[in-house]
Amino acid sequence: MGQTAYKIQTDFRTVTLRNPFLLQLRQPVQAIQSPSALPAELAQWEPVESINYGRLHYVGWARFTVRSESARTVWLELTTHFLDSLSVWTAQGTTPPVPVRGPATYRQQATHLAPVNHHYFLHALNLPAHQTTTVWVRGQVIPGDAMKFDVRLWAPRYFLTAQQRDIWGWAIFAGIVLSILGGVLIAFFFYQRTVYLLYACYVICLSAYALLNDGWGAFLPDSLAGFDSITSIVHWLNIGFGAFCLFSRRFLRVSGQQNRSVYRWPELLPMLIIAGATFLAQWAQRQEQEYIVKTAYVIGYAGFAGYGLIWLRYVVEAVKRQNHLVWLLIGAVSTLLIFFAVNSFLINLGVMRNPLPDMVALRIALLAELTILSAGWLYRRKLVQLARQQLEIQNRTLQAALIQTQESERQRIAADLHDDLGGTLATLRRRISDLYQYLPNALMTEQIDLLVPLTQKSSDDLRRIAHNLMPPEFSRIGLRHALEQLVGSQPAHPIQFSFVVSGTEQKLPLDTELNAYRIVSELIHNIHKHARANRAAIQLLYLDNRLSITVDDDGVGNQADSLPHQPAGIGLKNNHLRAEYIGATLWHHVSEAGTLVILEIPYPSTTE
Repeated sequence: MGQTAYKIQTDFRTVTLRNPFLLQLRQPVQAIQSPSALPAELAQWEPVESINYGRLHYVGWARFTVRSESARTVWLELTTHFLDSLSVWTAQGTTPPVPVRGPATYRQQATHLAPVNHHYFLHALNLPAHQTTTVWVRGQVIPGDAMKFDVRLWAPRYFLTAQQRDIWGWAIFAGIVLSILGGVLIAFFFYQRTVYLLYACYVICLSAYALLNDGWGAFLPDSLAGFDSITSIVHWLNIGFGAFCLFSRRFLRVSGQQNRSVYRWPELLPMLIIAGATFLAQWAQRQEQEYIVKTAYVIGYAGFAGYGLIWLRYVVEAVKRQNHLVWLLIGAVSTLLIFFAVNSFLINLGVMRNPLPDMVALRIALLAELTILSAGWLYRRKLVQLARQQLEIQNRTLQAALIQTQESERQRIAADLHDDLGGTLATLRRRISDLYQYLPNALMTEQIDLLVPLTQKSSDDLRRIAHNLMPPEFSRIGLRHALEQLVGSQPAHPIQFSFVVSGTEQKLPLDTELNAYRIVSELIHNIHKHARANRAAIQLLYLDNRLSITVDDDGVGNQADSLPHQPAGIGLKNNHLRAEYIGATLWHHVSEAGTLVILEIPYPSTTE
């Protein structure tokens, strides 16, 4: 045929055969099973940079010629495992082609049929000295898949060195992925956020896809061979992309102010479409229905396009909200999108004749994406903290407004009770006293006498309620004396209250003292209502740097757990709200001996 032969010198290491040494049959015929039936005319063969039949044919032939200066063995590597079956022949001169022993299917790559265990197809070629050897390669893929691979020749010892580097590269990749997964799972353990699980799922699925796509599934046991089929690995990619869409939406959500319309997009619909198309393709392959397989591939591409549209919608929404995280996400995904765009469309469809180093590019793209996304977590955490700080400021402002409104309302109610209802009760008592001179008999006098204690009790209750709402002259007498009056006004039965003060009294801001008074008042009310105690004590301890107020009782304490459950009242919630508002710490300790509550109020700083 006049084909150019590649000369192998004594110092040969490795070569990737290309034009003019590498030829592929222009119009392969499936019925041809032996090199002897191949056309000999050079016009029927085309020089190529690599073998690539795209998706037009699922059977292809390649050939090349080599001439060795010495008798030696070289290893033929076809850089793919996506071949359903493979056959290799050699011939010297006019001798008939002889089959070469080696792996014939993608599940035989990591077996004794290859010179060494390898995740690509590997055959040993015995080359005689000073003779031209022609090598034929017949490959077959499942209908609808693309046949593409580089053809390389290796000196065995240099191949082993390169294989070791490749294994180390994958080991480093796996180590980085496992480190990222470890950090993500630790974050999930602490924060319990679904976004971490979705990111972990995405990392696992894309890493599994990369490993299986590079042929490492050949090392799986036969019981797991189903994970290693050419179509099964699409499920990993499908689940990974679905997890990434769900992750992207949550990753771009820093606060609850984003547009809720984002949630209405059917995120799982592309996953169902791709899964259905994949199962359809697998069934059609077993039935040898080539057109159904190709149709399933088209449907699958439409499903992946759906993922792209949904993700693009999230990106547009984030750009409208001026969320800077979206640029990190775009930068991280761009490398992977470029890889899949080039590999899936340009190469698989045959537009580009030279296949890129798929797995090296995929590893680089994945690591670049994972590195950017992982680093992006730090920026996202900063944005989340800023959003939380703003929310805390808003909450504190609302709390302050709420407490101030409560105090204003208490003052108004107390004033109304004292001025209006108090005056009315005083007038009522005076009018009752005036009625005595007009009573005609002793019976009516006796009935009027019964009203006098009731009006007196009403006046006393009114003063007590008004005092609790707003102690008179609180700003003048201060917290200590107001609490002393409050404790002194408690009935002696059934609970005996005591009041203790220790240390030198220090004045606090009026707002702080008033809220502390409210907290203690609510605690005393709870003792009356729930504690079932005999004794209770309120202590004010003026320490060097803080005021410590303790309220304890000898009531039922944690034995109340055996009583019918009662939801926490609004008073307890208000206590915590008030304590947070004045910058104090409120501690509760419950035991069999009763309940102890400690309110720690730091003194205001004197340094400006």
